[in-house]
Amino acid sequence: MAGIDRLALRFLLAVAGPGAAGAEEPARQNPFADRSYFYSGVDVARDTSYGWAGAAWSPFGAMHEEGFRLRAQGGGGRYSYRTDAVPGGWNNASKAEGEVLAGWQFLAGGHALAVYGGVNLRQDTLDRPDPSNRDQGSHVGVKGVVEWFHRPAPDWVASAAAGASTADETASLRAAFGRKITDQVELGTEAMGYADWFSNTAGVGLYLANPLPGRQWRVAGGWRWSSDSPDGAYGSLSFYTPF
Repeated sequence: MAGIDRLALRFLLAVAGPGAAGAEEPARQNPFADRSYFYSGVDVARDTSYGWAGAAWSPFGAMHEEGFRLRAQGGGGRYSYRTDAVPGGWNNASKAEGEVLAGWQFLAGGHALAVYGGVNLRQDTLDRPDPSNRDQGSHVGVKGVVEWFHRPAPDWVASAAAGASTADETASLRAAFGRKITDQVELGTEAMGYADWFSNTAGVGLYLANPLPGRQWRVAGGWRWSSDSPDGAYGSLSFYTPF
C-alpha cells in the first residue's frame, strides 16, 4: 500500500486553482512557481513500514491546467514475510526504490485525469538469504500510474489512483470519498488493494485531511487483510505543498 493515498492529495490542491494570491508575477519569473509541488509521507502496518517523498513539475503551464507533467519519487522501508526457507518461518527485508515518470493531465466536466508512464527501480536486501524470493536484488522496470479527481458537489471530493510496475510485478489501487465538514477539516472513507507475485492485500478505513491554502496534511487508518501475514490495523500520514 506504499503511498498510494498521496496521489489524491495532490489533485485536491492542483485542480482547485493556482497558488496564493499575487503568484501571477513570480510565475512569469520562476519556472517552478505555481507549476510544481512537493509531497511526502509514511505508511505503517503490522508487517511493513514505508516512507516516500517526491516532486512534480508542469513545465509549460500552471499545475491546475491541462498539460504535460514530470514527476520523480523515491522511497524505502522495511517489511516481513512468511517463508519456509529460513528458521522460524519469517524473514525481514529492506526496500529502496525510485521512479521518474512523464504524463499528461486531462480536464473535462469537473473531472481531472492524469496518466503517467516511466521507469521504476527497486532494490531489496534480505536479512537472511531466501532463494524463493524473486524480489531480492536490484530490478528495473516500466511503471504506469493513473490518477482521477472529481468534486461531485461543492463540499464533496472523490478520488482514485491505480499503478503497476514490472520492476517488482506489483499492482495497486486506492479510492477515497470525503466531505469538507469545516473550513479546515475534510473527513472521508478510503479503500485500497495491493497485489504482487507473492501476496494480495486489501484494506478499508477513514481519513482526516487539513486542506489549507498552500499545504495539506492527511492522516488515515483502518483495517488491513493480507494473504501472507496476520490481519491488522494500518495507518498513514502524508503532506503536500506547492513550491
